[in-house]
Amino acid sequence: MRDWPALLLSFLVALAAWYSLRERTPVVERALSVPLRVVGLGQDQVAEGAPKEVFLRLRGPAPLVEGTPPVSAYLDLSGAEGAFSREVRVAVPQGVEVLEVRPARVEGQVEALFTRTLPVEVLAQGAWVRTEPAFVEARGPRSRVEEAVVALGLDLGGEAVPLTAFGPQGPLPGVDLSPSQVRVVAREAPLFRKEVPLVVKPPPGLKVLDYAPRRVEVVGPREALEGLERVEARPQGGFRPGEVVGPWVLDLPPGVRPLGQVLGRVRLGLE
Repeated sequence: MRDWPALLLSFLVALAAWYSLRERTPVVERALSVPLRVVGLGQDQVAEGAPKEVFLRLRGPAPLVEGTPPVSAYLDLSGAEGAFSREVRVAVPQGVEVLEVRPARVEGQVEALFTRTLPVEVLAQGAWVRTEPAFVEARGPRSRVEEAVVALGLDLGGEAVPLTAFGPQGPLPGVDLSPSQVRVVAREAPLFRKEVPLVVKPPPGLKVLDYAPRRVEVVGPREALEGLERVEARPQGGFRPGEVVGPWVLDLPPGVRPLGQVLGRVRLGLE
């Protein structure tokens, strides 16, 4: 036969000890920031305006509040389309009181995720940088991705350059790039563009009656272009009386080249 009085006495002693320990456990307050988890969105949706973290002020038994308490905050956007205003929800252990949530309510916009291709541009001092790849994929909220015009990086001399999506007003947070960095394959002297007069000088015995074009655009290092005032040209097939049409050969300084092939026409007569 069971000794019920003894069992009951043991239970009462244990209960009294538990209450005694509970009374001696201090109740404390604590402030902390926790990540805000967004739930309820589709795979191709994103919440614009939702903060990364929220501030909480808690009160409860020290063992539950101090250290790394099992606390979470989330924003339920189930069914939200376009503009939204939703309350931040907080999950805490039993016995812990939530004194403050900041922000307690979040207002923002649910947007579709959008992807587009951006050209890569790397800024460097005194050099033109060629990268691989030359284009990257940008993905993020449609309104921001449509604003993006370039994936911009800063060359610090390494083999790889991290990139940031930029629009007309500056960097665009929330727009992810793939790949997020590019490999430098060449560093070359920067090229500049200049338009200069084109002149034709036939050999003795011939004179120029008419020719076109009269000007040509060339590119090259700044130093080479600064002293370039005109460019001499001659038909690729040589000079002869009458009209000559076709590619022209240009007399250019080292490092300077025309923008594409120059096609010309010259009409020559005898002196």
